[in-house]
Amino acid sequence: MANTLVEYEYLAKDALKAGIAKTIVVESPWLRYLPFIEIVGNNLLYNMETVEAAADFYSVGEQWVEGTPTWEQRSTELSILGGDADVDSFIQQTRKDQNIEAAVIELKAKAIAAKFELHAVLGRTTASATYSTSKSFKGLLRIIGECESSSTTDLDGVNNTQVCPANAASTVLTLDMLDELIDRVKPKPTHLIMNSALRRKVKSLARAAGNNLEVALGKLGMPVERYGEQEILICDHIPNNIQDGASSVLAIASYDPTITRAAGYDNSVIFAVRFGEDGLCGCQNGGIQTELIGKLENKDAFRTRIKFYCGMALFNKLASAVMINVQYAAA
Repeated sequence: MANTLVEYEYLAKDALKAGIAKTIVVESPWLRYLPFIEIVGNNLLYNMETVEAAADFYSVGEQWVEGTPTWEQRSTELSILGGDADVDSFIQQTRKDQNIEAAVIELKAKAIAAKFELHAVLGRTTASATYSTSKSFKGLLRIIGECESSSTTDLDGVNNTQVCPANAASTVLTLDMLDELIDRVKPKPTHLIMNSALRRKVKSLARAAGNNLEVALGKLGMPVERYGEQEILICDHIPNNIQDGASSVLAIASYDPTITRAAGYDNSVIFAVRFGEDGLCGCQNGGIQTELIGKLENKDAFRTRIKFYCGMALFNKLASAVMINVQYAAA
């Protein structure tokens, strides 16, 4: 059974580990809702459902035909995500009215959450060494690209049904486009993932249509906005300076995160996903772990190491889709 990190946080018996998990899920909407399965080893070779099983009507005595789903093999590798939290002994001793260790570990947990979110979108995607590193797991852009084939590294709106081009090159978002994206996920997505700028655009479009986005309480009692049945998750690691597509195809490997947003480089993406063991799911081995390294030899400090062996997998092609070449406003 897959649990979210929210649920793992309540299951944890170690107070430090529980506190780190709670900080991470508060910081990251991705990690608040993404379920994780425990895997053995450092990689997972799995079958992704690409065509649903068929059914038919039959006459009495007619021979029945098997209609099994079609599967294709995909793989995901666990990455080592973590960091060391060093607490200076002098600061800790002279500020006994403050819990310096807790503050430092909390900041490190937030950094881990931010790094996971960044690579959940862009992992092994761009030409930048920061994101294309083989140390990282595959991000959702790369995973959806592989819905076309295991070797595909672009988002092809012509040959990949899970890529929904807003335009052949670039255009401003409309609600009709968003509805089309939602319809690409079967039976329906649980969440829409977008950055703050596009969320503002969706709210503006909804108000102009005479409606407002619904607000409800999500996990941990935190408010979430809903567009129809889907909760909107905000991820500001989704960029706003992606280059224009070409004939409904986006070459994600050539994206340059450092380029200034301007005409020709003013696009973003929106994801529609169904989180679950039969959809988009995180993979881990051992969950969030902590190690007390202790006193350091080269400086007057003691160290706590936080590590997370993690990755992502898409078990059903129809559980995720992405809209490309979309703007919140022209540059």
